[in-house]
Amino acid sequence: MPPQTPPPDLADALRHGPFEVALDCAVRASGLSLERIQHRLAARGVAVSVTTLSYWRRGRSRPERPQSRQAVRLLEELLGLPTDSLVSLLGPQRPRGRWVNRPTRVLETEDLWQQYKSLPGLLDAMGSNDDGLTRLAVHDRYEIDENGAERRLTVTMVLRAEHERVDRLVLISRGDDPQRELPELTGIRNARKGRVRSDTSVPLSVAELLLDRILTKGETDVIEYTYAFGTTGARTSEVGTGFRAPARLYTLEVQFHPDAVPVRCHRYSGTTAGGPMDPAEQVWISASGRAAFTVEDPGPGFQAMRWEWE
Repeated sequence: MPPQTPPPDLADALRHGPFEVALDCAVRASGLSLERIQHRLAARGVAVSVTTLSYWRRGRSRPERPQSRQAVRLLEELLGLPTDSLVSLLGPQRPRGRWVNRPTRVLETEDLWQQYKSLPGLLDAMGSNDDGLTRLAVHDRYEIDENGAERRLTVTMVLRAEHERVDRLVLISRGDDPQRELPELTGIRNARKGRVRSDTSVPLSVAELLLDRILTKGETDVIEYTYAFGTTGARTSEVGTGFRAPARLYTLEVQFHPDAVPVRCHRYSGTTAGGPMDPAEQVWISASGRAAFTVEDPGPGFQAMRWEWE
């Protein structure tokens, strides 16, 4: 469809955004259903689900992966829009407050988790990995059992919506023992469990938590959940989490069983899961077997704690 002169509401949305408003106006102006749009994209070799298109249109997620950006460029053509009119609205969210001078780099999920080849398929099954939420503060609390294996992880997050009508949180969880059953997602506060997709050969899991209330842009909420293992596994020597975008505060706390306390711990940071990580500082282990550190303004990448058993 050649570019046409857009109606006033569409022209204004293309000029000022946000992306989801412009896409919604463009779809309505075209008179095409999402099923028809999906069919035309597929005919051009670009596979996007109707659910994903709906999420983009309603602001529940945003196109981030290279394939998704390609789909947006093709959408411009199919909907008769000027070149780059939608793509230009996909720039990173401008930082506010004390973050004004901070880098705005955001890692693609495939770059952050590049070692895990099955992850893109798991994310496609979820519709998108962009949940429209900024992790303002994250507190991970790990419990290590008497065999030195992970027993439980409890996470508390302070989240801020960066789009309108944000209603879910997407979680990516990895393990280091393929012979062990995946942990149960339980103890959820202020949300409920939605879809879960897993690759037990890694093991790797992607889950969504459906928020108790729909957030408008700028609203915050607190979510808590626990991953609990039903059986013990292989002894581990590292725990941590990854951030696609800058956060404000990250706290990692590990409680070791009295019969499995390491001799020393260090904080590490790196850019990819399973990639090289640089030691940052030694972490003190208390008499009760607790080790913890806090990082202010962690940038994109991984923050982890590693320890030595002997």
